[in-house]
Amino acid sequence: MFLKCQLPVANISVDRLNRLTSSAELIVADLAGPKVMKLDNGNMIKLFRRKRLVSSAAFAPYAIRFVNNAFRLKELDIPTINPVDIMYCAKRSIHVVEYEPLEGYLLRGLLKQENQDELFAETARFIARLHRKGVYFRSLHFENIISHHGTLGLIDLADMKIYPGPLRVSLRRRNFQHFLRYPMDAELIQQFGRERFQRIYDEALIG
Repeated sequence: MFLKCQLPVANISVDRLNRLTSSAELIVADLAGPKVMKLDNGNMIKLFRRKRLVSSAAFAPYAIRFVNNAFRLKELDIPTINPVDIMYCAKRSIHVVEYEPLEGYLLRGLLKQENQDELFAETARFIARLHRKGVYFRSLHFENIISHHGTLGLIDLADMKIYPGPLRVSLRRRNFQHFLRYPMDAELIQQFGRERFQRIYDEALIG
């Protein structure tokens, strides 16, 4: 069964793909090529390539997960990007998602500054809120959380599952382990106090 997208998927030619990317500003790339680019209108495009011939992405492409997760987060009142278009180039096996970015500052940079105790506490409460709402974000780390007009929001949404109810204990524990794998984030939490961070999270989770 193929995953249905909450936006219509437009088929585009290689020429259209090339025109789209050639006029955009490169933001992020990897060995396979451009990943995130900025358009002249201020919107962003994110390129999703099939990495393996046989994978779950054949039935549930990451681009469609990205779009659907954004709409679902909005339903949950969690700030995030706003998808406006999704395209597919069959000859290149590439999906392209155009979206309005979530304006703000990456959390990792902000938390490195001095006197950020309240922001650390707000981050713990935000993660508790995600878990109460059933959001299991496998790519949870401090560069996928944005400080947006005094609130926190999420970007880079493809690797996410949203459950109909609060996350069970095992998923919450695993989610914490995800961002503790990043040395910079683990060090920041350690500086604030890991037990202190956990206590604020626990209080928010039941409150």
